[in-house]
Amino acid sequence: MAVTLALFLAGVLMGLAGACMWAWGVHNGQFRDLEQTKEQLFWPELAPADNQPPAGIEGGHLPAEENLG
Repeated sequence: MAVTLALFLAGVLMGLAGACMWAWGVHNGQFRDLEQTKEQLFWPELAPADNQPPAGIEGGHLPAEENLG
């Protein structure tokens, strides 16, 4: 019974740690441009060398629907 309780408590604490990390990432803006991060991780040779956003993205955000056209 003690092992089960310890494992349950460890799981709850890991869940809380994950929630805290997620909240920290949202607060710091880590989830703004996920496509660029994906390209840097999986295809580093294809990622742009400078930190310019891809064409069609202004200020890190996609254009509004009325501008698509």
